[in-house]
Amino acid sequence: INPQVKDIFGFKFEDFTLENYEAWPHIKGIVAV
Repeated sequence: INPQVKDIFGFKFEDFTLENYEAWPHIKGIVAV
């Protein structure tokens, strides 16, 4: 999270960084749309 942002409503997508993420296999399921 960008430490320079002081207001919670001032955050943008670019202010967040995803680090050390390791994806797990997908979960299979039936979905009705």
